[in-house]
Parts: sequence; structure tokens; C-alpha cells
Amino acid sequence: MSVAEFPAREASFERTPPNNVEAEQCVLGGMLLSKDAIADVVEVLRSDDFYRPAHQIVYDAILDLYGRGEPADAVTVANELGKRGELPRVGGAPYIHTLISAVPTAANAGYYAKIVREQAIMRRLIEAGTRIVSFGYGGAGEEVDDLVDRAQAEVYAVTERRTSEDYRPLSEIMPGALDEIEAIGSRAGQMTGVPTGFQDLDSLMNGLHPGQMIVVAARPAIGKALALDTPLPTPDGWTTMGEVRPGDHLIGADGKPTRVVAATDVMHGRPCYEVEFSDGTVIVADAQHQWRTSTRAARRQTPKERRARHWPDEAIERVRRAVAASLADPDQPITHQEALALVGPEFRHVLHTVQAEIGSSGRVARAVGGPVRDHTWGTPAYPRLALFQALHARVLRPRNSATTAVHRDVVTTEEIAATLRCGSDDRPNHAVTVAAPFELPDRELPLPPYALGVWLGDGHSAGARFTTADPEIVANLRDCGLEIRKTARAYAYSMRFPDAERGRRSLTGVLRSLGVLGDKHIPAVYLRASDRQRRELLAGLLDTDGYVNRNGRIQFAVTSRRLAEDVLELVLSLGHRATMRTKRVKGRTEASSTCYLVSFTAAERVFRLPRKAARQVTRTHPTTNVRYIVDVRPVESVPVRCVEVDNADHMYLAGRACVPTHNSTLGLDFARSAAIKHRMTTVIFSLEMSRNEITMRLLSAEARVPLHTMRAGLMNDEDWTRLARRMSEVAEAPLFIDDSPNMSMMEIRAKCRRLKQRHDLRFVIVDYLQLMSSPKRTESRQQEVSEISRALKLLAKELEVPVIAISQLNRGPEQRTDKRPQVSDLRESGSIEQDADVVILLHREDAYERESPRAGEADLIVAKHRNGPTATVTVAFQGHYSRFVDMAAH
Repeated sequence: MSVAEFPAREASFERTPPNNVEAEQCVLGGMLLSKDAIADVVEVLRSDDFYRPAHQIVYDAILDLYGRGEPADAVTVANELGKRGELPRVGGAPYIHTLISAVPTAANAGYYAKIVREQAIMRRLIEAGTRIVSFGYGGAGEEVDDLVDRAQAEVYAVTERRTSEDYRPLSEIMPGALDEIEAIGSRAGQMTGVPTGFQDLDSLMNGLHPGQMIVVAARPAIGKALALDTPLPTPDGWTTMGEVRPGDHLIGADGKPTRVVAATDVMHGRPCYEVEFSDGTVIVADAQHQWRTSTRAARRQTPKERRARHWPDEAIERVRRAVAASLADPDQPITHQEALALVGPEFRHVLHTVQAEIGSSGRVARAVGGPVRDHTWGTPAYPRLALFQALHARVLRPRNSATTAVHRDVVTTEEIAATLRCGSDDRPNHAVTVAAPFELPDRELPLPPYALGVWLGDGHSAGARFTTADPEIVANLRDCGLEIRKTARAYAYSMRFPDAERGRRSLTGVLRSLGVLGDKHIPAVYLRASDRQRRELLAGLLDTDGYVNRNGRIQFAVTSRRLAEDVLELVLSLGHRATMRTKRVKGRTEASSTCYLVSFTAAERVFRLPRKAARQVTRTHPTTNVRYIVDVRPVESVPVRCVEVDNADHMYLAGRACVPTHNSTLGLDFARSAAIKHRMTTVIFSLEMSRNEITMRLLSAEARVPLHTMRAGLMNDEDWTRLARRMSEVAEAPLFIDDSPNMSMMEIRAKCRRLKQRHDLRFVIVDYLQLMSSPKRTESRQQEVSEISRALKLLAKELEVPVIAISQLNRGPEQRTDKRPQVSDLRESGSIEQDADVVILLHREDAYERESPRAGEADLIVAKHRNGPTATVTVAFQGHYSRFVDMAAH
């Protein structure tokens, strides 16, 4: 057979995917020419709709500039791509100008975008068809219904964004409106919207309706706050609770700088307490201020009981076999029910705990239902090996580990006071973990940190001289690049910069510029230097004036109170628990007779001097990593205030001892009603509480187990029984929680669209409005909140779901005699009132007056109702269960 006789290849294998490069060029060129064109295109196209990768890069750069409020033209886009190092990938600056020259008119950019969008959909349709074909050929071992469901999902994903509807004449709209009126009448007064769970409120509003924006507002924490004079560490020094402002930076419990995104007004008349810690630190906080503590229950057990485990050996063996079987396919997804079938039903509750720890890897389609009806449900799945390994580690814990392990939960000051000590032996029950070392950048320091530490410890207060009998210290200083010369006095040395630098500056002059000559202290720039620089400074101080006592504790002794306080701050900033005490020095004058002693224990080496390093004990007891709360005592009310930070755990440091401390319930009750009781898909975007905190509040409200009992680890058998009875229903509710910090409206909109398409989203809750941020530059915070408010209203209309926005009120109610809020009290922006269809104001009389005859009641004031009357609905507030309930049910 000759070459000419070989059969020609199928032409279909040589086809190019659908694309229109000219239309893509015109879209980008139009966006470069007109800001209006960008607004038209962004509603139609995404980055991956472009066929050429270079066009995707240019499109992303244009959107980034547009999102920041900066002009997007050929020059600025080329400059932005140059900064990213991507300009050569798109063909350089000449190609950007080529895009502009290819545009007939920028006014048609929207039409060009539709062409590009259609080509992209056709490419996705081809890809989906290819995958569906592979399902058919490769799905021999799967159920046909599952294959059909996967194929439908692939086709649905092709056009995942709904197209916007154009305007329509009234004559076309009228029939639809009449149909809706007739349908409402045929229901004989039955509710048509999403139920709130409160009968009177549902009767008034007929539920929450699609397209509505509902604002639920109250005074902060109706508050969790600290006294105004509470010191707060910052990346540059210190501030106070009364001085801090949104936009400032504090230090988080993880040691990293964290931005303040919101701050309350000053609050007066709140119940206050002094919280005293085992190291002597005292912080004044209000009753509702939150702390993240670890607890231990007051139980004494025999050694045998300490070794006993919760589960029998045969049950633990089943878990071990499940781990071994998972090694073959460690990443295979497995659901809760499938895992229970392998390890046994006795692990039902602990499996929920383990799943929360490792996190879901996604959702898988599983058939659920009963004898009457069944359907396919997207069930959470978990990595098989990780799930069983975590379960195995937990079931091997001793029986009393539930009472002695560290349970990091958020509790209020009031709850700590109620469970302050263990009952049997009066030991402190609550402990706060010591903060992590500050993570700060390197500083430009005029003098090496180790050299400054040596001088502060054993230096001459009037010049660059020091005294030491250890040649190793002299060698360490020379390693720092300094010239060390012995003087005529015994063990006395002078320090100088090398000859090359001596002409420009002197070491004594540097000490004078730092302000330490005649007044030894650690300059602020050194206290906020990097971790490495601060450890070098501490090593210099300890090599000269530090020692290790007979108990293995590291101590630094000095007669200068200011220097001792600075050393204490330095040690705390490195993640150690430290204390300072005083003692009298015999044979000294009255002025210098007091010695200040800073003591701490460290697991890592802190000395450079070998003879001292050899004495240090690097094994630390677990108690050195916590501070116990030893007393919580009521004090006279003082002005208090609270801030919100944008890190994931909502923690920041307070007090000179750098104690970690923590930064809204009606919205949660609406979510419970919709998702748990009525099985409507609901999502909560919480910028204030973590997902675990929300889940605990849900369980407390549903199972009627006091929240403080959960957090303190004091649940009895009856509590566990109630929790077990409700846990499965709560876990299976179609409720999604997103606790991502500092979310923007763009992120929320994208996530809601995805939930609408995949899970038929019916209800959205945002907690809370004032913590959201906008990527656009605005003139004021009020304008920014106004934009966010309008975007939430548009989101409700686009997805046709009710959106609840939790908001804060200003101090207006506190200045009235009856303390009742009004719509004008909505904080930061009057546009919230304009955009909202419904405004519900929460008022609790007993929050202001403890002896009120209406204790336990709350008023839901419907202050604005665009489609109906306004009224006040009274409900019962059950604070111990963290919920509101109907007065009739109560």
C-alpha cells in the first residue's frame, strides 16, 4: 500500500474550538476606550470566556483597575501588566494599542461581548458533551440514575449565570401580577414567604418575600466591651480602647497585625467586672465581653479511671481497621452515614466532632428519603483516611480527657463568673492561652540588638562602656561588628563602631539619640522589631543580668522599674508567660533598695553565654502556656467600648500582659426557622462569629441546652441526650455558613449565585452590615455602607430571595428616657433605611434596667414595612439558650 492509499483522518479531529478573536479584541479595545463599556461587559463576560490566554490577562487587569476606582486605558493597563511581569505574555505595549485600533466603536462593546459569550458557551457545551460521553462509556459500575444526574449537572453548568431581563410594558406585566394576586387569594390567608418562626410577625408580614431586603438592627451586643483605659498593643507601640479607630492595626492572638474594621461608640451604664489573672493582670470588662478560654471540670478520678477509655476495645479495633483499609485510597470521599456503617453507631456524636475539625472536602450526591418519597441530596463528604485517623486519635484519649483537655471556647465575663472554680477542690476552672510571639518585620536599628542588651544590663549609664568577666560576651559583641577595647579598670571595656563608620557617628552619640543615656530603658523601635531582633536583644540582657534559679525559672533582676517593665514587655512579645515582683535589697539607699524581678520559663534557648545556657531547663510544664482566671468581681460601671478585627478567629490582645480576648442572635432564629424547621436552603455570611460559634448557638437553641454549660464543659447526661436527639436534624438541615473575614459584596454575590444554581437558595443572612468592605475607593465610610446596602437590595432582586442584613444602631436610644430605638438610629448611613423593604428594630427593656417587670421579653419593632402596616411584636428572650421564641410557645 502506497502512502497515497492511507485513509484520510477524520476531519472532526482537526476542528478548532469555536472562537472569535476579532470580537475579543473589540471587547477589550472598547473597555480601554470607555468606562461605560466596562460596566456593560462585566455583566456579560468572565475572564475564562476569552479564548486567547493573553486576552484573559488583559481583561483581569482592566477589572482590577476598574474595581480600585482607577482609570483603565492603554497606558494604565500596560503599566499594571508591567508591575505583574505579564506584559511580555500579552505581546507588549504595542498589542494593547492594537486592541484600541481594532474597535470600530466603543458603543458596541456590549454586543461584541455577547458574541464572545456565545462562543464560550459553545466551547463549554463541547467540553460537557465530551465528559457526558465518557460517563456513558466509563460508568458501567454506577447506577444509571446517578449518571443521568451527573450529565444534567454538566449541562446546567454550561449556562450557570442567568441572563438579566430587559424592561417590559405594563400590558405584559399585568397578567402576571393578577395571577399572583389570585394565587394569594386561593391560599385562604396562608403564608407565602419564608417563615420567620414568630407567629405574630408572620401574620403581619406574611413571611419574608423574594426580592426583599430586611434590616434587623439593635445596639451592639444587646455589648461586649472593655474599659476605655485598657491598653492595646499595636505594631508600633500602644494605644487604648478609647483611642483606637477603624483602620488602625492591633496585634492578634496569633501574633500577627490585624486591622480594626469596626468600633462601637462609648457605652455607659453597663454591668462591669474586674477579671484577675494568675499573673496579677487585671482587666475591666462588661458582663457580655467575650473571652476564649480552656476549662477543666471538677472531677477526681483514680489512676485506673484516668487510664480507662470511653469505648470498648472491640469498638476501637473497628476504627483501627477502618484506618488500615483507607490506606489504599486515602482521598476517597466518604459521608457521615457511610463512616458510621464501618465503625458503628456508638461513634455517631464523636464523628460529628471529628468532621468539624478536619472540614468537608465537598459534597457528593447520595439518595436520601423514606418509604413515601426519596430524592438525591448533596451530602457533605470527607477525605477517608484523614477522617478515620482523626477519629482513631480521639477515641484513644483517656476517659477524663474531655474534662482536662483544652477546649477553646468563647465565654462571656458573666459566664466565667458563674463557673469560676471547680467544685471539688476550688481550682481555677478557666484559663486563657498565652499569645503567640509578635510577627513583625525587621527594623532599621542604629545599634545591634545584642549590643544594646549588653549595655542595658551591665553598661555605664553615661557612655559606651560595660563591665563583664565573660570573654564570650566580648566575642559576641565583636561578632556584631563592633570594636571592643579593654580599659584600665578591671573587667571594663569600651565599645566603638569600626574605623570606617567612626567618622560619621559615635556609639555614645547613638545611645544619646536613643534617649537611654542616664535613663536606661528599651526604645520603642526595639520592642516592635522582628522576632529575631527581639530575641537577640533579650539574649544580651540575660547574658549580663539574667540567671536561672534552682527551680529552672529564668530571672532578670534590676533596680530600674522602667527597664524592668520594658523587659517584661519584651518577654511577653516573644510568646512567654512572665511575671514581675519586687524585693528589698540590703545595704542600698532608700532610692535603690527595691529590686524588680522578671521571671519566666522558655522552651527554647534564650542565653548565648554557655555557662548560663547549660543551666536552663528547656522542658516546660503545660501550665506555663496559660494564665488562669482567679477572680471575677463586680465593680462600679465605667464607660466601655469594643472593636472588631478582621482576622479569622476575631481575637486581639488587651492589657499590658497581652491577654488574648474576643471581639447576634435574632438573625440566627430566622435561619433556624427557614433551614431546620422548613427545610429551605439558607446561607449565613458571618463577619462577626466563627462557624463553630454559630453551630454551638444553633445546637443550644434547638436542643435547649444552656450555652454556657456547653462552653464550660459541664453538660450532664440529660443535656447530652437532648443534644443527641436534635443533632442529626440540625446536621442535615440545608444551612450553609461562611465565616470568611472581611468579605466584600462581590464575594457574597458570587457565592449566593452559586448556591442558587446548585442548591436552590431561598434565604440569605449577612451578619453584620457595618463589617463589610467595598473594594472601591469612597469618600467616606457612610458612602461605602450606602453602596453595600444598595448592592444587598440588588442581590435580593436578582436572586429572588429575601436578604436579611444585621445592622447596628447608634447611641440614639441610650439618650432617650424609654431607650426605644427608631429608624433614624441606623448606624453610618441613612441609605440603609431607604433601600430596606422592612426594618425591624430589636429592643430589650431589661438590657437597660435589670429590675424591669418585662425581664425576659423583647420587642421586635417593625418600624418600616413597604408592603404593609407597621407594628410591635413581643417575643420571649431566652438568653441561656441564645434564642428568641414566640410568646405563645414560651
